[in-house]
Amino acid sequence: RPERTTGRIRPDSYSAATITTPVFVAAECFPLIPIAMKPFILNRTDERRTRSVGRIVLYALVFFIVTRLGSAILVGIVQMIYQLGWDVNAMKLLNFLGRPEVMARQEGWWIFPDILLFAPLLEEASFRLGLSFRRAHVAVGLGALTVFLVACCLRLSGVQFPVDWAWALLSGLAVGAVLWFFTTDAFWLSKRGRWQRPMMWASAILFGLSHLFAMPGLTWALLPMALTMAFLLALSGCVLVSLRVNLGFWWSVGAHALINLIGAFALLRILLG
Repeated sequence: RPERTTGRIRPDSYSAATITTPVFVAAECFPLIPIAMKPFILNRTDERRTRSVGRIVLYALVFFIVTRLGSAILVGIVQMIYQLGWDVNAMKLLNFLGRPEVMARQEGWWIFPDILLFAPLLEEASFRLGLSFRRAHVAVGLGALTVFLVACCLRLSGVQFPVDWAWALLSGLAVGAVLWFFTTDAFWLSKRGRWQRPMMWASAILFGLSHLFAMPGLTWALLPMALTMAFLLALSGCVLVSLRVNLGFWWSVGAHALINLIGAFALLRILLG
């Protein structure tokens, strides 16, 4: 036990136990980290073995509602900071997804199959199809992701339709062909146990960040608001990843379409008005 002299501990009175006890306590706490993280939706990779479809869907729904409400509060706080600090409407300046009334007038009723069918199918194929770690799914998924990213980058650089999509499709076909002809099912299945969970996290994060392409007003000054919006969408991506891994690809496509249905109602009001 350390001796005290004039209210201070003598440096030479420390014992080995005194020094190493905090280290042992910290080491004993580290195994609790995976246990604490287990309930998080991206750490549930084998739910179908122990839980019913209803329980998996219910957990995903609760997670979506809770995180969407929390994210809405966070977006409101960041918006208020911009409003009070610089007297600007950051959301309006970002112009996320463009102006709904302009989109509705340009595309007409075709906008509904676009946002309720084509967009969910393309985005789910791009970001989540390959999470099965089957060669065909990986080839199609990464090929679709290449199409998506190349088309977005070319459009930002000023390349117009249909040239941007032509180059994007050629790039996607090249990537898919390489993965199909030069890899095997055995290779991808052997990596599933080690890579699946990191790829689930990467899928959700990349899904959120990819929506930065849909913010034409993005500047360095608006980056905090843009990243807040990307964080909100990444949480939605967590739900879609969980449904894809635990229930299947078409479950995530259906859930994605339901999420987009919220925006479809706003567009319907514009078209009918």
